[in-house]
Amino acid sequence: MMDKRLNDVLAGREDNYLLPFYWQHGDHHDRITEQIERIRRSGCRAICVESRPHPDFCREGWWRDMDLILAECEKRSMKVWILDDKRFPTGLANDAIVKEHPDLRPWTMIERHVDVMGPASRNALIVPPAKEGETLLHVVAERRMPGNGQRLEGTAMELTDQVKDGILFWDVPDGCWRVFYIWKSRRGIDSARIDFTSEKSCRVLLDAVYEPHYKRYARYFGNVLAGFFSDEPQFHNWLVGEHLDDKGMYHYGIGQEGLALPYSDDILGLMATSLMEVPTRHLGELWYPGGGSCDMRLAYMDALTYLYHRRFSRQIGDWCRAHGVEYIGHVIEDMNAHGRMGYGAGHYFRAIEGQDMGGIDIVLHQVMPGFADYDHTMIALGGASSPDFFHYILPKLASSISRICPHMKGRAMCEVFGAYGWAEGARMMRWLLDFLLVRGVNHFVPHAFSPKFPDPDCPPHFGAEGHDPQFDGFAWLMRYANKAAHLLSGARRVAPVALLYHAEGEWMSGEGEAMLMQEPARALYDAHIDFEIVPADSFTSDSSVVDGRLVIGDCSFQAIVVPGSRYLPEGLRRRFGELRDAGIPVFFAGEVPQGITGEPVAVADIPSAIGATVEKDVVVEGEHPLLRVLHLVRDGKDVVMFFNESPSLRATTVAHLPAKGPFARLRILEDVATSDETADGAIAIDLLPGQSEIILFGDDAGLPKSRQFAEPSVITPEFAIELADADDLDTFKPYIVTDKLFDVTAADRLPSFAGRMRYTFKLDLGGEGEAPLVLDLGEVGETARLWVNGAYAGIRIARPYRFEIGGLAKGGENEFVVEVANNLARRVRDPFSEYIQLGPSGLLGPMTIATCAKVQ
Repeated sequence: MMDKRLNDVLAGREDNYLLPFYWQHGDHHDRITEQIERIRRSGCRAICVESRPHPDFCREGWWRDMDLILAECEKRSMKVWILDDKRFPTGLANDAIVKEHPDLRPWTMIERHVDVMGPASRNALIVPPAKEGETLLHVVAERRMPGNGQRLEGTAMELTDQVKDGILFWDVPDGCWRVFYIWKSRRGIDSARIDFTSEKSCRVLLDAVYEPHYKRYARYFGNVLAGFFSDEPQFHNWLVGEHLDDKGMYHYGIGQEGLALPYSDDILGLMATSLMEVPTRHLGELWYPGGGSCDMRLAYMDALTYLYHRRFSRQIGDWCRAHGVEYIGHVIEDMNAHGRMGYGAGHYFRAIEGQDMGGIDIVLHQVMPGFADYDHTMIALGGASSPDFFHYILPKLASSISRICPHMKGRAMCEVFGAYGWAEGARMMRWLLDFLLVRGVNHFVPHAFSPKFPDPDCPPHFGAEGHDPQFDGFAWLMRYANKAAHLLSGARRVAPVALLYHAEGEWMSGEGEAMLMQEPARALYDAHIDFEIVPADSFTSDSSVVDGRLVIGDCSFQAIVVPGSRYLPEGLRRRFGELRDAGIPVFFAGEVPQGITGEPVAVADIPSAIGATVEKDVVVEGEHPLLRVLHLVRDGKDVVMFFNESPSLRATTVAHLPAKGPFARLRILEDVATSDETADGAIAIDLLPGQSEIILFGDDAGLPKSRQFAEPSVITPEFAIELADADDLDTFKPYIVTDKLFDVTAADRLPSFAGRMRYTFKLDLGGEGEAPLVLDLGEVGETARLWVNGAYAGIRIARPYRFEIGGLAKGGENEFVVEVANNLARRVRDPFSEYIQLGPSGLLGPMTIATCAKVQ
């Protein structure tokens, strides 16, 4: 029986997996219908409406625009999602916190300290005066260790009751002591945002945004209106106290000197429950290392992220589900912020668990083709991006949580393409899509459709109000995204390794003292050993051993890899011991935490250690680390995606799969679907740089066998070249007649040209015109559409630019028209595009034609 999803794709009935941002500025009501139609023509059957910002958000002007948007989407059977705030990042609650609920602004816990020397009796210290609105919570002292930086020894005492009239009276014991004054404050945090630790404060977002939409559009909820999107909610706390080091907001984690810590009146009680003692004496260890700082910091971060999860993420998600819609979005994950404060939400899995899909974003040049082994320049993050995180962890966060949490149903979403600049053409977008698909991401939020052109806000903007030469290429790519995502959804990923999420290890051991999970992740992934990232909570609460495998959610693991750290939570250490006793191998990369017996394994040796203990899955012959593999099983049948991530090297090899029999091979972007069979699971792989394919076992779907073509012949016809500028893409003007192919935007040609280039030529095919033929355009800059004798033959947006034309060509003379489109970067020179290499433009060749030799 044919795979239902394959049948859907072949029949053009695949579901929709695209919900692009559609920006609202409140300035184009009369063009909304036109905009919706353009989005629908692109192949996207949903939108995510974003105020960017709309000056009348959740007021009459917004409702007027939303009325029309919902009505137009209903006509076209399109879904609508709504970004849930006046402007990103989520948390402003349409300014309701500032304007209506200043009492629900977030609190922080801040410290100031002085060092004193004892023994000294009858001493007194002036307590620094509180700032407006601040409350002195505690005064504590902890003995310092000599000759050890600012480390605290662990002996501590509570002194709050010894403060009288603003003076601390204290007989200082022997030694050097640090006295901490701990305040409840509103300094060091964005006071315009909701308090993510307060249920009542988070409720303001529901009352200010969600409830008004439900009141007006209840009839659309659960049908046209699909749900809400939270964009980058974050603690956004910063330094206010003394500090010797400041690495920036991405590094603001527990243990950072001077950091204002998000605070709730519940936090100390939750910490006491975790520690089984009152924690106040050791509060200084939240900022400075001390004897029990690992447990203190774990208790604080556990309490903080629990409150965020229950009072923000889960509260919003529960509201949505109770009203028949879904809740999606993402936090800031960049450069390990996913497990920290500052730009982060403290713990990726706890922050996202309340949503209905896993979520991330890839924007701002975070991922660039060819840079898997290099830090590279980008427009954000201090100007540099680390591939260890962005290539090996970021997409896996979304796909892993989507499989660990049953309610997400394997759905992983990525906001993608934004802020790369106009230089990000369809070819790069294709590479990014395959980069995500092969890592298990299957829903996409293309960023963005804007009603303005040129719009300097984070281009590219699809369609560019009729000025985008590659809009047809973008639409073809969106068709591909839906088809590929449909084939790769509704299945279980085969990932033999559970890789521990490193947050707790870093909280307890300190930044730089705990291995980040990307180190073992790189070693595993380059060796074609797939993994899921699994948080400590899942190991300790949601796991079981079944038939010798660790089962968590939809996942079945044969081994566990733990990034090295000095400390891990006691419950997790105990669980690892139980799992080892149950026969599950646990490998500690680089360092074994205290309290666990065993020997560490060097990161480089992790793949061989895993390979010696688990059943082999997909085995790739030779050295092809950038040949990425996704192995899924659906209804007992194997589905495998291969993606040659290298931008320069062809991947020609053999892959050995744990499946045999007939299979379908799809190269959807090239409009090629063939069938084949393997008796032993060996499949030949031959992928050009940036090329991908999907293999589905179980049925050949009645597809034709793949064809072999004779040695191609180079053709050099005379070309009549015409150009259509981006200002008027339908008007072509003669440029040159020549038998030479060249870069239209070369320095001695038209270096600022952006638009379409039409090549008209004739070929005499003799008596072979009606035979199976393939025309290969060679190199193209950048997308190419082909007509043969006036009949449309298709579009190609990346290599190979190859078309089977046997059904369109005829014996004798044939007329061919190739329309090539480049991107807008040479014309609209935005700062984002400065980070991307601009390739040549036009038809570059060499062009070849070949006849079919035989069917395999």
